[in-house]
Amino acid sequence: MIQVSKRGNDSKNFFYTAIFDMNNIMKIALVNKEMNNDGKQYGMIVTALRLIGEIIKKKDFNYCVACYDGNQSGILRWGYYKDYKANRDKNYEQHENVALEEYLKPYRQFQKMVISKSRESAPTETEEEAFKRQKEILQDILQELCIRQYEFERVEGDDIISYYVKNKRDNEKIVIVSSDKDLTQLISDTVIVYNPRIKDFITKENAVEKIGIIPENIVLEKVICGDVSDNIKGVKGVGNKTLIDLFPQIKSEKIDLSFIMKRSKELLDERKANKKKPLKSLENILSGVTDGCQGDKLYEINQKIIDLSEPLLTDEAIETMNNELYAPIDTSELSVKNVYKIIEDNNMNGILDETKFGNLLEPFGRIQMMENRRWRAYNDELRQEN
Repeated sequence: MIQVSKRGNDSKNFFYTAIFDMNNIMKIALVNKEMNNDGKQYGMIVTALRLIGEIIKKKDFNYCVACYDGNQSGILRWGYYKDYKANRDKNYEQHENVALEEYLKPYRQFQKMVISKSRESAPTETEEEAFKRQKEILQDILQELCIRQYEFERVEGDDIISYYVKNKRDNEKIVIVSSDKDLTQLISDTVIVYNPRIKDFITKENAVEKIGIIPENIVLEKVICGDVSDNIKGVKGVGNKTLIDLFPQIKSEKIDLSFIMKRSKELLDERKANKKKPLKSLENILSGVTDGCQGDKLYEINQKIIDLSEPLLTDEAIETMNNELYAPIDTSELSVKNVYKIIEDNNMNGILDETKFGNLLEPFGRIQMMENRRWRAYNDELRQEN
């Protein structure tokens, strides 16, 4: 990833940062299957760059940060919950010490062979191979465009994003770019989410309209209901709709698990007093009944693996981020010319046209300017000290 100095500072004026959930963005961009003459896909790269560029044009961002799932990402959560992402063919126990090339299967639904449109004998690759190759090219391009990038062994991108948000400066406003509902729990007065699927911002003010409940209760909702996409089981018989029907307060006021427990008992007592049958969903909430492997520690385990206020990072990741946040990037050898060469070397002929190339990279100009300015200021400071 980009090498940065451990020094650097910004003025105390308000500034803005865009943080990109790159695995989410790349998954969205995979719909573009455009190929080069060698029969290799590069559409994901182009679509991801366009999406990032569109966001950059929406605000005068001072920093742009790209966060990725690292090799063996998710294994820290698997340590608490053995069925974590098992629905995505993850097998952390079997592959704990195997390199990414051998085990990472983030998008198995795309595992068809890619065959050249021009001839049957052209080189082929699986979608998994295409994803990994395109990711590496995209990272090289973003580095040249001065996008700060973070990826750590065993760490998920969500945790990197959360750690950044927790350690942001007081005068900083953040836009997280992701369609992952998990990240909406980070929304605050100074943090909003842009969902590229619905092409709209989610804020404290419109969260109920966009996601059904206020951001402060996202963790509580997922602790009780689980998360199908990550194979996290919740309370048996309690889905999102049932939870809101039973506890409408969750939509508009911050509540916690103790409130849910107390209110569940009250509702059961009311039904008993009115000679109505008890609701199994309420009984299950009180007893923490689940079909998952959490056993009698459902709430404790779900809180640990869902709540991003305590991100799961390795010591290496924490040390690196503490050293690099806001530090000036060494931009002395980064350039758009290098981007052109990367594209040319990978035979991505469809965007080598001058107009297309310029339109694709134009939004990144201001970020490059900002990072170049920081690097020059840092070097001027060093010269003055010497």
